[in-house]
Amino acid sequence: MKPIIINASGLDNVNDNNRDLVKFAQMIDFSELYAHLQALAKVKCQFEVPVISFNRDGSVHIGFASENIAPQTGPFSAILESCKLASFSNWVVRDKETGELRYWVDVSIQYQHVDGGSNGMSVCMAEYRKGEWSFRDAGERRQRHVRNTH
Repeated sequence: MKPIIINASGLDNVNDNNRDLVKFAQMIDFSELYAHLQALAKVKCQFEVPVISFNRDGSVHIGFASENIAPQTGPFSAILESCKLASFSNWVVRDKETGELRYWVDVSIQYQHVDGGSNGMSVCMAEYRKGEWSFRDAGERRQRHVRNTH
């Protein structure tokens, strides 16, 4: 599944030097990322079509979210009104040293309680570079910082 541009008027904020960021963003296939997130969270779900957006500074972003997975959260399904896997922070960027284009995204699980209140937490950092995805799951990051005290 490749991203689409919803608000094309935002393209006016993208300067000529960044137009290739938009073309790069349009070529990214999110299927592998979505499959990884489903396996990581142990859920089956659909994801919306990723959406390319632009900030006033000309930066390019790609946002996405899954359908509501609250019914698949085991005992938590009784207290969660909604729960989604979604992009939290993301950028399409050009490496300053190599000029290489890449997309990175911090994927979080975002949830809302039935009695109100909402929160989220990071579950995976993903990067798309040179036509390939790489993933660093939240548990892997934590394990790197654990010291052996024995």
